[in-house]
Amino acid sequence: MSSGAKIQTAYCRETTPGTTPASPAWLLLKRVTNGLKPTQNMVENAEIGGTRMANGKTPGTTDVGGDVVCKYRYGQHDDFLASCFGNDWVNNVLTMGNNRIAFSVASFASDIGVASIATGCQVGTFKLEIPNDGDLQATITLAGLDWNDKDDGTSYFDSPTDAAGTLRYSFKQVTAISLNGIAGGSGFCVDTFDIQFDNGMKTQRCIGTGTGFAGANIPTTFTPSGQITLSWSKSAYETWKKTLTGAAMPFSFTIANDEGSYTFDFPSVQVDGDWPDGGNTDIVQVKLNITGSDIPPTITRVPASAPQSSNNTDSSTAG
Repeated sequence: MSSGAKIQTAYCRETTPGTTPASPAWLLLKRVTNGLKPTQNMVENAEIGGTRMANGKTPGTTDVGGDVVCKYRYGQHDDFLASCFGNDWVNNVLTMGNNRIAFSVASFASDIGVASIATGCQVGTFKLEIPNDGDLQATITLAGLDWNDKDDGTSYFDSPTDAAGTLRYSFKQVTAISLNGIAGGSGFCVDTFDIQFDNGMKTQRCIGTGTGFAGANIPTTFTPSGQITLSWSKSAYETWKKTLTGAAMPFSFTIANDEGSYTFDFPSVQVDGDWPDGGNTDIVQVKLNITGSDIPPTITRVPASAPQSSNNTDSSTAG
């Protein structure tokens, strides 16, 4: 029997998408869950034989993909954000591009000696959830090109480097929220919000390869979006009002701890949402959907120049 605590996950960047480098630089991937797996699609068989007995299904295409859920840490998600944006970081700034950035992602259950590896993994969607209590959570949706596994007691990686930040970002480390030119805390109260970057990934199949795996995973339209919940106020009303006109507005926020910060800047977003209501004991809130338009977002990271003391001791442990 295998224990989840003994399943280690690591990844490395590929030079040629779909091919693990000969001397890969494996990095440890700290995660809550790993849903990356192969899915064998089966084709129904409608043949009628000599009896009423079913004649069996036919193995069809094989999909490799799934969600990897992680706590958000400085440094750990930079590669995956680059894959999602289709661009490398330049001077600590990430913008939308058209590059194909892929990884090999492997796991090893050391207690039973079973290993797996998915290759050609690109990020289709990256979602960041910001709650009103606890840690920030990232969901990385990967789409791969191939899958292999073995049970000979050996792993596809050896002693991966842990390059992730020691600290986890918590809700208390979200600062400088601004929507429609209004700073959160002054004109409205932000209860929760999330953002996601979606590549509209499409799978390309190629006959003649002798395999059911994808020939390529192709990004289409890049759509930043999310949802933000505001306490109902005059400023929240003025923001909601743009639902009726489709007018765009800026949205930005920063997350920062003693290891570094990230500023997410959406120069142009549109909002839509329902008119709010509430009972006589409720705090009235409005939920707004936000969708990026016309101008791509940017992410700016700033590594900490020197260690500083932190008051957020609840997020200072690894795990």
